[in-house]
Amino acid sequence: MVRKTEARELRPVNPATLEPVSAPEEVAEAVSDARLAAAHWAQSSFVERRALLGAVAAAVLDHAEEIAATVTAETGKPLVESYTAELFVALDNLVWAASSAGGVLRPERVRYPQPHLRHKRGWLLYEPLGVVGVISPWNFPFGIPFTQAAFAVAAGNAVVVKPSELTPLSGAWVERLFPNGLVRVVQGGGEVGEALVRAPGTAKVVFTGSGETGRRVASLAGERLRPVTLELGGKDPMLVFEDADLDRAVAGALWGAFANCGQVCSGVERIYVARPLQEAFVEELARRARGLRIGRGEELGTALGPLITEEQRARVEELVDDATGRGAELRLGGARPDVDLPGWFYEPTILTGVEREVRIEREEIFGPVVTVTAFGDEDEAVRLANGSSFGLGASVWTRDLDRARRLARRLDAGSVWTNDVSYSYGTGQASWGGTKESGYGRTHSKHGLYELSRVKFADLDRGRVPVPWWFPYDEGVLEGFRGMAGMLYGEGLGRRLGSAWRHRRGMLALGRRYFSRL
Repeated sequence: MVRKTEARELRPVNPATLEPVSAPEEVAEAVSDARLAAAHWAQSSFVERRALLGAVAAAVLDHAEEIAATVTAETGKPLVESYTAELFVALDNLVWAASSAGGVLRPERVRYPQPHLRHKRGWLLYEPLGVVGVISPWNFPFGIPFTQAAFAVAAGNAVVVKPSELTPLSGAWVERLFPNGLVRVVQGGGEVGEALVRAPGTAKVVFTGSGETGRRVASLAGERLRPVTLELGGKDPMLVFEDADLDRAVAGALWGAFANCGQVCSGVERIYVARPLQEAFVEELARRARGLRIGRGEELGTALGPLITEEQRARVEELVDDATGRGAELRLGGARPDVDLPGWFYEPTILTGVEREVRIEREEIFGPVVTVTAFGDEDEAVRLANGSSFGLGASVWTRDLDRARRLARRLDAGSVWTNDVSYSYGTGQASWGGTKESGYGRTHSKHGLYELSRVKFADLDRGRVPVPWWFPYDEGVLEGFRGMAGMLYGEGLGRRLGSAWRHRRGMLALGRRYFSRL
């Protein structure tokens, strides 16, 4: 059971105005309650699951304005982004999971070409895990936990969500939208998340957040041999080649770097541009970034809201100051904007001339800051892109699709996009996850459904065919399997024919033994 948190009121604030947002009473739900719901739900058919998830989709649409307003109030992000990157993403993933789970998770026949196993019938069964614990971040406080809950429920599980303590109201919506106690929400800080990981009834944990906290979650889960999926952020590179559509590449960089005020795990933080194109690219990117409106997320036309906390803005300022102090050139921004609001705003910032060893080139920024560096050829571009300890996403900007296919294999990332960036989190059929310090495991797609299931092998055998490797171990067993090994796996006709003769002798001996018992 998840224990109660200390008696205190969660008081999130709107980071644009610093006005308090009304928080609900803290919820302390038990994982054991979710287990009861999970036990019933595991017996449901895929038709029943699809129907229930269809009703959830209808509920999201019915409450879309309220949900979007809550997300914008808690995070300060533009209201448009609360629709495009939260509600729309959640619905697309829900509908895909609901419509696809039955096909992906249906029993899978296992066939045996081996002659000694041809009488058997095998299946792979994909069974629900039970209770899935979801620990979600503040940057997409509805879209991420809702998507992960939808996939888990589609796979036959119940879910306990621990949203960020910075965005409890957005997280609370996830529980309200799912019926039958299938999704519960527990509110609080890190101690509540740890309690969820430790709870005896938690079958798996899906964590999205910082590397430091992710390591802690993995350690706690490892003590209990509990599987974990970790999405720990990124420092995504954008590779712009000389043949790229400059207008599209700049537009993609503008959105990829500054959407959600740069607080996106798969946001563009490093841009590598073909040397002949670099100056034109930087100038156009800076020109367009100057035109981005900074302000309240509730006001239509706002492109950048505030950073989530004062501490987050201080970290961004520290990284930028460190870079400029070590020789980087500030091409735009690098300061707090002149807006008539007291919130934690920061200007869109572009840096060039950043050396590889500087912190801002190595650490995840999670703010509206991007570095731009020139490269000479494709090999250098790949070397620069792969030089990070992160590996969540990467994008390639070129008209040469052969190059794009080639680079998709060469780049160390969980997702590689061509002439686009980051969009695939919003599609249920595309896998999501990273490599290196971006974590392990996958959400979304058939692989996300597999990771939310327990794979079981089941065999059917009528018991009429004798099993040749059972006791007693005699000459027939020895000769039979010596011959079978060479016959099935040996190379060359001569070896196989000789092995077949030995196998025949062994099988005849086994046959005589078997029939002598009848």
